[in-house]
Amino acid sequence: MHGLSTKRNYEWLKHLFLILTCIMLFYPLILMVQISFKDVGQVIYEFFQIKPPFHFENYTKAWNQVSPLIVNSLIMSGGTALLAVLLATMGGYAFGRLKFPGQEIMYWAIFIKILLPGVLNLIPAFVLAWKLGLLDSFWSVILFGAAGALPFWVFVLRMFIAQQPQELFDCAKIDGAGEVLTYRYLVLPLLKPMITLMAINVFIGTWNDYIWPLVTITTPEKRPLVVGLAYLASSFPNDYGPLTAGYAIACVPLALLFIFGMRFFVQGMTSGAIKM
Repeated sequence: MHGLSTKRNYEWLKHLFLILTCIMLFYPLILMVQISFKDVGQVIYEFFQIKPPFHFENYTKAWNQVSPLIVNSLIMSGGTALLAVLLATMGGYAFGRLKFPGQEIMYWAIFIKILLPGVLNLIPAFVLAWKLGLLDSFWSVILFGAAGALPFWVFVLRMFIAQQPQELFDCAKIDGAGEVLTYRYLVLPLLKPMITLMAINVFIGTWNDYIWPLVTITTPEKRPLVVGLAYLASSFPNDYGPLTAGYAIACVPLALLFIFGMRFFVQGMTSGAIKM
């Protein structure tokens, strides 16, 4: 009986800890949403109270400001994820199964790149984008974002492919498949969970990136959402309702991505953990 009582107390403490953790995580989000329905007077004098009138027009004002920025972020994040997936899967297959001169040197050079802080690349990358004429364009974010994601994911996918049975690739060669067909019909299906995991991670990373788009994109109409939100306060000076409504709208795309992609995300994490 004493052991059972101790176990119940432990379960009660565990659930209490989880409840408190959830409250701390979600309360700022709930507070942001309730502020987004208030005017200036309600924010100042009724900050924690939830009562009418609710100002739904705050969302209309915010949407007019952030909707073009959401499109920009979708283009940049989606383009970066697609390019990174294409190049990383090719690189992972090449390093994992093919033999070519300088393979080990190139692989370890990529591995060392993972260890370097990203901020060290900021000035050289900016100069390179300037010399290539990519500044103030979506390509500056897409190309350099994909390049920044490649070292880690080439390393991960190479490890994943190297763990696959050699017989699979031998059978493909016996059937007359070259490297392109092997990549298309064998490697990509094998990597499907990892590709989904990578695409979600790269998409979110590019969506939340602030420094690189800030220094490379100067035209306000081309800014991504995260950078545009930093300038949103100038559109609504001292009016926190539309401002927080803009922040709330900015959360929706990533929330939808998480809701519909969570199953694939977990599959990718599980596959990577098993194979690595």
